Amino acid sequence: MTEFLAFLVCVWLFPYESQRKWTVWLGVCLLVLGILAGAIWVLAVGFPARHETNFIPFSDIPTEFYVLGLVTGCIVAPLFEEKVVRHLLLDGASHYFGRLVGILLVSAVFAAVHVGAVISSFLYSILLCICVHPFRLNTAQRAIVHGGINLAITQWVIFYPTMKDYRWVFY
Repeated sequence: MTEFLAFLVCVWLFPYESQRKWTVWLGVCLLVLGILAGAIWVLAVGFPARHETNFIPFSDIPTEFYVLGLVTGCIVAPLFEEKVVRHLLLDGASHYFGRLVGILLVSAVFAAVHVGAVISSFLYSILLCICVHPFRLNTAQRAIVHGGINLAITQWVIFYPTMKDYRWVFY
């Protein structure tokens, strides 16, 4: 709730942001891009580390916690992080240090707060920063990509214990 309120304050204080025109096709493409990026994480990081991970079976997660986790991780956090990190911080860093150094600095900060996923967070932040400049995606549009990444990773972590019983799929 705090992140959402902070996001609303940031939007109110800093409303201007160049943006690409919204279309249904754009929204679908952004979501697919996010889910594909999340799937790449699952294949490159999550699946190889599955034996070292302590998964919680979906049946042990109360429904309200699952829904709250989805709303927080796939909607609220991406909106807040895209506004603060890739709008405000990236604009400021790009102004003072140039676009490339700004992207690297902002991505390093983003990665530093994502403990345990520093390298993948750094790379995904670079992808999302690229969405800002050449593609002119605004906060909400980038949040769709970011939310898709989080959705794919969240579903992997939650549903893998159930899916691993189907050994023919994973071995």
